[in-house]
Amino acid sequence: MQVNIYIETSFTGPSARRAAGAWLVEYIHSSGRPVTRGGILYADRTMENDLALQLISRAVSILTKTCCVRVFTECRHVLSTMHNHWLPQWRKNSWVNAKGKMVKNAEAWNKCAALFDRHMMEWTDDCHPYRLCMQDRLRRELKKDHGLPDHGIYVTVEVPEWNTNTERRATNV
Repeated sequence: MQVNIYIETSFTGPSARRAAGAWLVEYIHSSGRPVTRGGILYADRTMENDLALQLISRAVSILTKTCCVRVFTECRHVLSTMHNHWLPQWRKNSWVNAKGKMVKNAEAWNKCAALFDRHMMEWTDDCHPYRLCMQDRLRRELKKDHGLPDHGIYVTVEVPEWNTNTERRATNV
């Protein structure tokens, strides 16, 4: 089964800040209609790479069958890691990079790597049809006060309009 995963964040760059990110999983049901499932993560203080990994992990974790997965993201670190095949090397080297330093976000990368093992993964920064809708929802989410003081604490925001086929959930993905 072909699955598309769309990842959007409210910011780019290495500094920690208030942010929101969205994930959306899309596949075509056997009836021919598209099925989507998604949500938002919000943090008062996080980094882009950690947020992107959390979003990717959430999206891939709902897949219950082996799939061909195409991930759309603009996160340069994630794209570089996957396109340059650093992830298998990091795993092999116990999460030490080529410079001999511990990989940042090693725990999140390890979780993602375990999820990726079941699937054929493809990575792209191509434009996608949900980008504007997702970015608009993230801007609205950032206007809310979620009151989280600690770095790395995420609030999950449900987005009912992004979740079609709710009676079957993702059991058939």
